[in-house]
Amino acid sequence: MQDTQAYLARANYDGCTPESMGELWQMLQKHLGGNDPYAAIKSMCNQEALRMLPETREKIARAKDQFTVALKYAIAGNLIDYGLEHPVALEEQNAQIDAIASTAFSIDDSERLYVALSSAKTMLYLGDNAGEIVFDRLLIEQIRSMFPLVDITYVVKGSHVLNDVTHIDADEVGMREVAHVIDNGDASPGTVLPRTSEAFQHAFAAADVILSKGQGNFESISGVEKKDLFFLFTAKCDTVCVEAGVPKLSIVCMENRIS
Repeated sequence: MQDTQAYLARANYDGCTPESMGELWQMLQKHLGGNDPYAAIKSMCNQEALRMLPETREKIARAKDQFTVALKYAIAGNLIDYGLEHPVALEEQNAQIDAIASTAFSIDDSERLYVALSSAKTMLYLGDNAGEIVFDRLLIEQIRSMFPLVDITYVVKGSHVLNDVTHIDADEVGMREVAHVIDNGDASPGTVLPRTSEAFQHAFAAADVILSKGQGNFESISGVEKKDLFFLFTAKCDTVCVEAGVPKLSIVCMENRIS
């Protein structure tokens, strides 16, 4: 608490929340000796979501609009978030994901995303949380099926932070079977571009299409000068709901709004 209060006294309040959270996490890590306090719950979330994989894959295959259903499941998976004050209980997550995936988009730029993918050569997919990554895989499988010429790269965090995905989670759910996997070189619960590696920044700038999962990524890169960047998330906190102009627990597929 003393370290936190000292940091908050000098923090950059013009920055985004994921930036300050990244700073606070690094301070916490010094007291934890580098251990990941979320390791066990992350693995359990992955395993629980993997139980849904065959059935959800079948639901997507039977759907009239497979792209939209796969997209909705990927966004509904964003419900899994142990950085929340009241996270969804593990035993409830799959039922709630199914329910959310059957709702309508509050913001629906999915047709624009489809058009962007139809002419793209490369796509960067910015991952968010453990468990959720399973549904990211299903969406990537669908995109690979529909747009086989698109080269897809999935991005994890450079090291553990909250329940965000790392290389460990990508390996646990078999992400390398469907996409290249790189990390962004940083441990912030979002994508704070100045803190990321030069290699990631180059990949970000060069990608034809970027899918950005989760509220943290929306908070940290919304409005950057990048075309064909799409935010996919379930609105879970009041601030993000107000910023996006959507009700709580709604699903969003939003094209980047460049001012």
